[in-house]
Amino acid sequence: MFLQIMQNRFMKIEHLRALAAAVDNGTMERAARALHITPSAMSQRIRALESDVGLVLLTRTTPIAPTESGAAVLRMARQVALLEAETFEQLRHGAAQLNLPIAVNADSMGTWFRSVFDVAASWDDIAVRIDVVDQGAETSHLADGTAIAAVTSHARSVQGFTATPLGRMRYVAMARRDLVERFREKKRGRDGVDLGRLPMVNYGPDDRLQLDFLVRHGAALPAKVSQVPGSQEFFAAVAAGVGWGMLPELQLGQDTSGLVPLADDGIIDVPLYWHRWRLDSERLDRLTAAVVDASTVLRR
Repeated sequence: MFLQIMQNRFMKIEHLRALAAAVDNGTMERAARALHITPSAMSQRIRALESDVGLVLLTRTTPIAPTESGAAVLRMARQVALLEAETFEQLRHGAAQLNLPIAVNADSMGTWFRSVFDVAASWDDIAVRIDVVDQGAETSHLADGTAIAAVTSHARSVQGFTATPLGRMRYVAMARRDLVERFREKKRGRDGVDLGRLPMVNYGPDDRLQLDFLVRHGAALPAKVSQVPGSQEFFAAVAAGVGWGMLPELQLGQDTSGLVPLADDGIIDVPLYWHRWRLDSERLDRLTAAVVDASTVLRR
């Protein structure tokens, strides 16, 4: 594979732009509109790039996704775009606007990360593109090139990235009071709730917070498990009594009337880290500083 690429090592910048646009926009047609070219020209650029490297780089699915080989070229395409924009700025040709795709878990997005927008609003040369993902799934977006940075619970960085500790996000097991009373076992004390029967709310297939709480308390998975993606929607489902769930401590400043903690030890702290390219970039440094500053509300 390496020899094939080296034999055709001169990849054109417009072809790399086309690859990134295809992944960012999901279809060839939308990517063509974003680049202000025809769909035919868009397809030709992708085919030319694949011919240059001798490998298939994109899946012809909806949405389009990079193949394993395409992920490596996509990372290069994003780095080239970043370096190109900053070089033009250094040459005083004006600050070129650049898209910075990042992955953030929903609970961070719904709480502390929003402070980043207060700073980003003044950036004329950066357009932040956020992909909200399940907690724990963020690093896959770094590995496949769809993101250049991410907030994640993984301490170990992906190859080519650096990891900066941000702090700990605290979660508390909460449920609506009347729901708890319906499933309370009278023979026990205040915390005698039958967790194996108490309905539960899960964010998505990669959300393990509730499962970790059940394991800690030796309880089985209840028969009724609702799936509610979205940080605010998850909170609303728990507050309405759909089931119990691990709520971010930072959200508990909202109207929590009617909600009670499930147990005195119903707390899980999740360490968060900022992963970014190991690349000298003023724009990435600026974004990193904004994220680190916003994270000061997390527990240390």
